[in-house]
Amino acid sequence: MEPLRPRFKIQKHRISGPENEKESVDFSPEKVIYVEIDDEITHVFDRLKRLRVKRVALVIPRRAIILQSIVNLKILKKKIDELEKEVVIVTTDLNGMQLALKAGIPAIEKLFEKEPIDAPPPTAALHRGERPLRMSREKVSLSQIIRQEKPTIFSSLINRIKERWKKKKTASQETRLVFIAPNKQALFTLILVSVLLLLAIAYIALPGATIYITPKSTILDPSFNITFLDFDKNRDLIENNSSNNIIVATYLVEPPPFTKKFTHFATGKIFKGENSRGVITVTNLSGNPWDLAARTRFQTQNGLVFRISQPVRVPPARGNIPGTLDVNVTADEFDANGQTIGERGNIPPIKFFLPGLKNPENQKKLYGENKNPMAGGVTRTVKIASQEDITAAKELAKREIAKSATADLQQFLEQQNLVKKTNFSLLLDRHAIKIGEPRIDIPTNLAGKEVDQFEVTASYELRGAAFDRQILIEELKKRLLARSDPDKKIMKIADDDITYKFLDEDTAAGKIRLTATLRAIQAYELDPEKENGHRFIKKITDHILGARVKDAMEYLQQQTDEIARVEITTWPIWAPTIPNIADNVKFVIRDEENGLQ
Repeated sequence: MEPLRPRFKIQKHRISGPENEKESVDFSPEKVIYVEIDDEITHVFDRLKRLRVKRVALVIPRRAIILQSIVNLKILKKKIDELEKEVVIVTTDLNGMQLALKAGIPAIEKLFEKEPIDAPPPTAALHRGERPLRMSREKVSLSQIIRQEKPTIFSSLINRIKERWKKKKTASQETRLVFIAPNKQALFTLILVSVLLLLAIAYIALPGATIYITPKSTILDPSFNITFLDFDKNRDLIENNSSNNIIVATYLVEPPPFTKKFTHFATGKIFKGENSRGVITVTNLSGNPWDLAARTRFQTQNGLVFRISQPVRVPPARGNIPGTLDVNVTADEFDANGQTIGERGNIPPIKFFLPGLKNPENQKKLYGENKNPMAGGVTRTVKIASQEDITAAKELAKREIAKSATADLQQFLEQQNLVKKTNFSLLLDRHAIKIGEPRIDIPTNLAGKEVDQFEVTASYELRGAAFDRQILIEELKKRLLARSDPDKKIMKIADDDITYKFLDEDTAAGKIRLTATLRAIQAYELDPEKENGHRFIKKITDHILGARVKDAMEYLQQQTDEIARVEITTWPIWAPTIPNIADNVKFVIRDEENGLQ
């Protein structure tokens, strides 16, 4: 039968909504853990891991470190799920509660005992008023009161008999043994002295200390040379390999030709609008006439270009009077930035400079200005496929084929694994993946056609090499274990993250040589049951026995080659020193969870 446990009611606090809402659901924690304000997530997780119960309530104070980061709470949620426990956080920290709910951990404000379900309902009498009480004295009637006020001879006789009986009873009691109740103050003093004496004996005879050590870990990432051989071309060498080299058989992956279509947008333009026209007054500040050739450009500061159609001569300045000449101009189809001018050329009076005059001083001496607005410009352009677009489309197809080649081969290999019930992996080195020259088809006579976009069809062939990844991993693991430090143990091997580096290739012989790197985490072996751990534990035990807790902590923290973190707890908790007896010192080795990045 399951032992009885107190039932609790969880009062949830919802942050969302116009105002806070509360709802109550039943929850029966088998254990309540009180978290300190500076407890780290690893410490909380260790406490949860040591519990053998499933439902746990974590009581966390406001501004606790564990509630300051949603990353910490998400890690805690992941570890709780791995332990298959039901955990609820009890806190009054609204910000921390909100982060906990985002991380997926139930969070509440209060945890209190639920009233028994089978409690009897209050009686109707209690609702009407107080419950009537039974009097300890005998009831006295009105007639008795009257008779007491008027004593008779018979009542006097009875009273005298009662007094004599009481005197006899008192005399008989005086002859009995009398037991005096003990003094409460003396009894309390005796109990207090006994407790203090017991604590003193425990402090002297039964002290203890527990030392929690997290071994220091390092990354081990050796590299190994691997020879990949085509099985069909090197079958004898693969099956009769007597060398210590790592040789892995590969199998040809050659799917049918792939065909893909790519869309390319046309960037060519044909102007079919109207060009703006007008008159520009050309001003010459120099003392010499200025000849301008046909189609000389006059340009605004924002890049609009107008041209003259005939050659002209601008007269020179006469004294302080500049020479001027009115010329007819027409806007270009596109401005200096390649944008359509059209109706943008319908501009008000503005100053023009001549971009053909490279000398800035000459541009100051000769310039133009329209006294009346330009007019007649209409914008209308049509997109066409230019020769540059066709060339760019071919290059795009080649780039996309090279980018998707690996994914195409992997998808084909996965389909083959399902059909043939194999478990091969693709050799991902780019030298092992061969891409045939693609055949690109483009519509004929496309250049110059009025189109917004056009399609390009590309056909290409792929080849690759597949191998049994599990065989390679086993070979790498054996060699990695041989290279590990004898004083350390392997904590984790990242067999899902192997990196390769190309060495050389012999295509005719079906041979590729690569260097593979396999990474692992190794930590010092501090288990007292093992030889290295026993030797290290004995060394530090001999040094810290009888030492102050502070000095012992400093000594352990100096062992940076072997120890990453250390924590010491003592019994009694106020004990200032480590026990002098080695058997009273307990070591707990914590495996730090490491990630390979």
